[in-house]
Amino acid sequence: MSILDLWLPILLAGLATHIASIVAWMFLPHHKPEWNKLPAEDDLLDLLDEKQVAANQYLFPYSDDHKEMSTPEFQEKMKTRCRGMLILWSSPPNMGKAISLTLAFFMVAAFAIGYLASIAFEPGANRLDVFRLVLMAGLLCHAAGPFPGVFWFRKFYAMEVLDGVVYALITAGLFAWLWPSSS
Repeated sequence: MSILDLWLPILLAGLATHIASIVAWMFLPHHKPEWNKLPAEDDLLDLLDEKQVAANQYLFPYSDDHKEMSTPEFQEKMKTRCRGMLILWSSPPNMGKAISLTLAFFMVAAFAIGYLASIAFEPGANRLDVFRLVLMAGLLCHAAGPFPGVFWFRKFYAMEVLDGVVYALITAGLFAWLWPSSS
């Protein structure tokens, strides 16, 4: 079977998951608790401006020397001081670009999942089998991929896993529903 036989489920899955993403982030409340205001936000912003801190990614406490990281002073700092990451942007996010790139991601993901399904199944395949394979591929793509970053950078991720499960279910449902019948 050709990947071109799956153009409709690929297109609809890419669009549907993108729309679901927009709904999840703009209209549903489940991501709100992931972000909080710093108690001294204005003081921190004033300090960053005063020090002319450049747009970049920062880790604190920071050391670029493994020997320093093993010193008692650094270890004490890691135990007693504030620890985290700070990402400073050079400009505000470009919403049009971000939305376009997100749509492109969902389209590429749907294409890759469709390609995998086209290798696994012929037209007329059992729709439950198509659903199960596409669901697993969707879960790996949308829900499981970022976990190493979560382990290292302690990002809140539970609601993104929930979103990923929804995206995988949407993709699997569309592929199973629109799977080509045998000729």
